[in-house]
Order: sequence, then structure tokens, then C-alpha cells
Amino acid sequence: MAFAFGPIATAGLGLLTVPVIAWIFHPADVGRLNMVQISVSFGVLLFNLGLDRAYIREYHEWGDRGALLKACFAPGFALLLLVVAITLPYDRRISMWLFGVENVGYYWILVACLIASFVSRFLSLILRMQDRGLAFSMSQVLPKIILLLILGGLALSAFSRSFVELEVAYFVSLLSVLFIYTWNTRREWNPAFAAGVSQAQVRGLLSYGVPLIFAGIAYWGLDATSSVALRSLSTLSELAVYSVSVSFAGVGVVFQTIFTMLWAPLVYKWVAHGVDMRRVDLIAQQALAVVCALWILCGVFSWVADFILPTRYLQVKYFMLCCIGQPLLYTLSEVTCVGIGITRKSMLSLWSTVAALIVNVAMSVWLVPGHGAAGAVIANAVAFLVFFVARTEASAYVWRPFPRARLYVVVAAAVGLSIATLIFGPVSPVHFSVVWLAMLPIVLWHFRTEWLGMYRSLRSAVRSEGWPVLARRGPDVRS
Repeated sequence: MAFAFGPIATAGLGLLTVPVIAWIFHPADVGRLNMVQISVSFGVLLFNLGLDRAYIREYHEWGDRGALLKACFAPGFALLLLVVAITLPYDRRISMWLFGVENVGYYWILVACLIASFVSRFLSLILRMQDRGLAFSMSQVLPKIILLLILGGLALSAFSRSFVELEVAYFVSLLSVLFIYTWNTRREWNPAFAAGVSQAQVRGLLSYGVPLIFAGIAYWGLDATSSVALRSLSTLSELAVYSVSVSFAGVGVVFQTIFTMLWAPLVYKWVAHGVDMRRVDLIAQQALAVVCALWILCGVFSWVADFILPTRYLQVKYFMLCCIGQPLLYTLSEVTCVGIGITRKSMLSLWSTVAALIVNVAMSVWLVPGHGAAGAVIANAVAFLVFFVARTEASAYVWRPFPRARLYVVVAAAVGLSIATLIFGPVSPVHFSVVWLAMLPIVLWHFRTEWLGMYRSLRSAVRSEGWPVLARRGPDVRS
């Protein structure tokens, strides 16, 4: 519950932040902000050298956790500073390529955003691995509040509303994340300065993390292909529509954030304690039920976007159904690909992502020039379907076979219905939300066993906390 609070509250604040940005700033500036965000995410993925995953993997098996933090953080941070120094002579070119404007200030604010996000990534892992859910959640929520307050100030007529103000506001929110994480983990990162780390230990961590570098870059490419294609083959306005559509698919990101935050450490703990891993099969089916329910609810209520966005973003309600496939399919693949992590076959993650990346690039080049943001979201949805299937098949191959036909049929149907809504929704005589609403009872009935199992698990967990005792004694407590 403590870990879930952060993503849920962040998503709620995001539903306020995205419309505010859309109303205040020009669509071209919204598109430029998207380029900042994907550049920062690329930098974090590249420069951490896969050692953030190594930190999670080895946390329960290293005795000196300060040394583990140092061994995982130092190589990537040194590489980050080196690359920043090398790119200094090309700051104007980089700004022009990313933002369409030769402004050195844009480049330096981007570098500052990248450094703050890189450090915050490792500090956040400390809170996660220590199960400090409330501290972790508050570190996510407070920066969103700060960003919203800054945007509220910019909305006043006395302030200009150019991209530099938007980029600075984004940087200030990231900087506040860094300050909060630094304070909350001060007792853990301070010993890391004096910890001794051998070259053999660093090489061992890199041997696990290096394959994940390429997998991470490939995943970034998979995630960013649509944005890059729109920036190169279309207009910043189309990129803005795509960016807002992705942001409004935030309910899927909430589910992804909560689940992936808890899942990987839990699985590796099960492995370390010799737990029967056949339980993953049941969890996969339960995750599929939740994914379908969230997808359908998004389809039922996506029309709400029309009431909180400017009229130039009317297409968002159709696009977001394809966009939500990305976080939901990624989350589901985290369950089905668990065998790759358990067997340490990291290269399979790379090849699975590369296969999906090739599909995304090919379809984006084909669809984006003629269809803009619509082509981008279709390409992204199909690519993540390929990503899910490839990771699942790879896990079944190197670990153990498990039931997969139901997973593939249901997921393919969801992607197909999302694409059909995008294509036919604007011209259909029947409102598309009615079609999605009709799917809800079907999903509830089809997954009735999984819903019952989750209910029983939740009831068991509540009883283990002693809450039913309070419930039975409610009248005495009130008296």
C-alpha cells in the first residue's frame, strides 16, 4: 500500500499537469519537452551500464551494501561526466537536432536534468530495497506538486511562456527529487564513500550488467522510436499530440510502476529462499486479468480527455488506447520473462527487444509520414505486442515451459481492438466507448477464477495484519 501510494498520487497529479501544460504552452514546446524526457531516459539507461539492475540482483547476496552501491554507481557516473565533456563543442548542434533551435541554454539544462535523474535512480533503489515504501512514494509525489505549482505561476500573464521556462520547471522538479532522495538515504550512501571495492567485484557486476546496457538502449529505442520518427518525419505539433496521448495513458504507467517496483526484488528473494516458482504461472494469469480490466476501463472513459484538453487535442481519446498498451504489455512481460533473470541469460532480453525495435522502426517509417501521430501509436502498439511475445518465448525456452496460448490470444485481441478504435472510432455510428463497455462483463466472467484467487489472497493478507479483529469489534470501539 505504501509503495502504491506514490505512483497513484503521481498519476493523479499528472492528470492535472498535462492539461495545464497543454493549455499554457504552444504544441511545439510540448513536443520539445517530450524530446527532453526521452533524452534523459536514454542517458540514464546508457550511463548506468546496467548496474542498477545488478544492484537489485545482488542486494540480498552482498554483505557490504555500501560497497555494492559504490561499485554500481561510480563507473556509470564517471562515464556520464566524460561524455558531457566530449560533447561540449557540439552543444549547438545537439540543441538544433533535438529542439529545432540553436540554443546553448537548452542543451545545458538538459545535461543538468540528466545528472539529477542519474543520481536519483540509484538513491531510489536504496529506498526500494529497504522496503521504505512511504519515503519512496513521497519522493515521487512532492516533485509533481512542485512542478504543478511552478506551472501555476507561469500561467500568470506576468510571466513569459516559452520553452526555456518549461524546461527549467522540469529541471526544478527533478532537482527536488534528488534533494529528497539524498536526505532520505543519507545514512546509506555516506558509508559508500569509504567502502573498499575490488576490480574483480566491479568486473563481476559488469558481466551481469553490460548485456543489459544494450538491452536497455534497445528498449529505449523501442520506447522512443515514435517520438524520434515524429520529430524527423512529421511536425512538432504531431509530436505534441502523441506526447499528450502517452501521458493520458497514465493509468497503465501506474500499474507498471507499482508492479515492476515490487516484482523483481520479490522474485529474486523467492529464488534465494528456494520457493517453488510454479506460482509464477498463476500470477501471470492474474496479471493478465488486471491488464485486460485496465485496458477496457481506459476505453470506456477515454472520452473524458475532450473536456480537459484544448480542441487541437481531440484525437487523444483515440490514440491513448494504443498508447496504454506499452506499459501494460511491458508489465505483463515482466511476469512471463522472469526465467531470463533467474537463469541470468541477459542477452535474450536484448534480442527480444531488438526484434520489437526493428518492427517499430519499420512500421514508423512506413506510417508516420502519411498518418503522423496515428501511425506512430499503431507502430508502437504492434511493436510492444512483438516485445511481449518474444520475451515470453525466450523465458519459456531457457527456464521452463508454461501455458501461453491464452496470454497471446487475449493480448492480441486487446491490441487489435485498440487499433480498430483509432481507425474507425471517428466515423463509427456507435460511440466506441460503448463497444469497450460491452467487453467488461466478458472479461469479468472469463477471468472469474483469477478474480476470486486475488480476492482470497487479499483477504488472507488483511487477516495477517489483524484488521478483521478490529472490524468485528467495531461497535465496541465506537462506544
